[in-house]
Amino acid sequence: MSHLDALLAGIVTEPREETRWLVLADWLEEYDDPRRAEFLRLHRRMLATCCEPDAHPERAAWQARMTELLVAGLRPCVPQETLILPGGVPMTFSFIPPGAFLMGSDTGGEDNEGERPVHRVELPQGFLLGACPVTQAQWLAVMDTDPSRFKGAERPVEQVSCDDCVEFCAKLAELTPRSAGLLTEAEWEYVCRAGTTTEYHFGDTITTDLANFDGRLNWEHAPAGVYRQQTTEVASFPPNAWGLYDVHGNVWEWCADWFYPYPGNADLASDLAERMRNARGGGWFGEPVECRSAFRALFERHNVTADVGFRVCLRLS
Repeated sequence: MSHLDALLAGIVTEPREETRWLVLADWLEEYDDPRRAEFLRLHRRMLATCCEPDAHPERAAWQARMTELLVAGLRPCVPQETLILPGGVPMTFSFIPPGAFLMGSDTGGEDNEGERPVHRVELPQGFLLGACPVTQAQWLAVMDTDPSRFKGAERPVEQVSCDDCVEFCAKLAELTPRSAGLLTEAEWEYVCRAGTTTEYHFGDTITTDLANFDGRLNWEHAPAGVYRQQTTEVASFPPNAWGLYDVHGNVWEWCADWFYPYPGNADLASDLAERMRNARGGGWFGEPVECRSAFRALFERHNVTADVGFRVCLRLS
């Protein structure tokens, strides 16, 4: 085991021990890329202050610098694990540490009522999460089919229902000692935000240089962009701070839970509970407002369309 591997393994063992993260940053500065060290330190500050953003106006500058580094091609240094599927197909997972964040959004009008109120959520356990949405090559390796409309081994699988994805996870669990499944809605927003409190993990605007969506339908101050009219290969755009690709756009991602109003939102009817599944992230066919970190979409669990896919979570215990 290399020194770097040992540092990363130690973080997985004790993710709440801040000293381990700082030692990793020092190692990156001396032996790897100083920009990765800078990025890691900024990310740790973002995570430490994400539940009280108004008290830390300097967060905007930290986030802008992180986005600059990601757009320039920097790859965050995070613990990762690769599972080899049948046929030698790799599936890489990033370690997501436990933590707290502010879930939801107060922006928008009545259409965004389901995102209110903003509330603090604590996630006590870390987990492993697919660095990308499940690809067609990975789906084929496990399920021996490819239902997708837009063919390509490295494109995300789509035209899969929530039940289909649950079945995939059950079969995947046979290949690893860990349990596999979909993220809860709270976990999804936590991993998407990665310590940010803006509309997207890049900031309050997003462009089609950063994600795959219908760029003709610009929202707020977002500039107009291109409309690709199809999925793109996963990891075609910069990742977020946890090394996760395509959390905004390309395909919606199924979540494990049914739709429920957030705590304290007595004005939101719950007649959709236990009938509609949550999906997050937006897709190639959608507008940028739907790609926001807090946006909640509802689909019948049997829904099968060419802009809905998923990513897999592996539980550590």
